[in-house]
Amino acid sequence: MIALPPAIVTYFAATHDAARHSFDTCFAPSAVVQDEARTHRGLAEIKAWHIAANAPVSAVVPLALREKAGRSIVTAKVSGSFKGSPATLDFSFAMDAGLITELEIT
Repeated sequence: MIALPPAIVTYFAATHDAARHSFDTCFAPSAVVQDEARTHRGLAEIKAWHIAANAPVSAVVPLALREKAGRSIVTAKVSGSFKGSPATLDFSFAMDAGLITELEIT
């Protein structure tokens, strides 16, 4: 099992409906997310994006963690009812004071 920082564990757990209530606790208020050529700023935009983006997702399994240029990059297998499933994606997290300040998904 991969040892991930607590905020990243919370982020991946929030993919499932039962854990969505904890989503706000992993991001800094001014966080920024970049996904599919779109930028989402602040908790309200990020939460709306996360709910919509994860609607067709049934599972996210972190496979590897590496550190690069001050970022935690998690490679994960994402599966569900979307074209191209399953997909292997990189989630690049910048953190400050234990919270996610930036996330880029590629």
